[in-house]
Amino acid sequence: MLHHYATTSHSTTIRTLILWLLSNLGGTLWLLLDFASDRLADYSIALMAGLLSALVSLAIVPLVVPFFTLMSGFRANWSRRTMALAGVTLFFLLANQLLLLLIPIDSLGGLLPMSLPYWGAAVLAVLWLYGPARRVAVVA
Repeated sequence: MLHHYATTSHSTTIRTLILWLLSNLGGTLWLLLDFASDRLADYSIALMAGLLSALVSLAIVPLVVPFFTLMSGFRANWSRRTMALAGVTLFFLLANQLLLLLIPIDSLGGLLPMSLPYWGAAVLAVLWLYGPARRVAVVA
């Protein structure tokens, strides 16, 4: 039983780090394209937002394994994809609350245009990471 938990915990940690990386790269790229399309010199704003996002979201990463453990016991009939989507949304809201404390923006409405690309990238990463198993045909 302990071995199964350790293997599941390791797998969850690896997927969480991949999700963290993909959501931060994807969100930053999304912002970079958005900012640079209007004015090329604004690329640095997107890069700074990406750095801040990576730091804030990295602080939340250690909460993911306990979240999955709790959700597995509480909602055992949910798929891993559903739990991951719920987790991404919950942690996105938590990260936004942390950002409101750290940066001089007065409301969540002012923050969402900068943070929604990261949630979108995280959702896409979850759909890819927890997608249906891909079958590979073996030719004999």
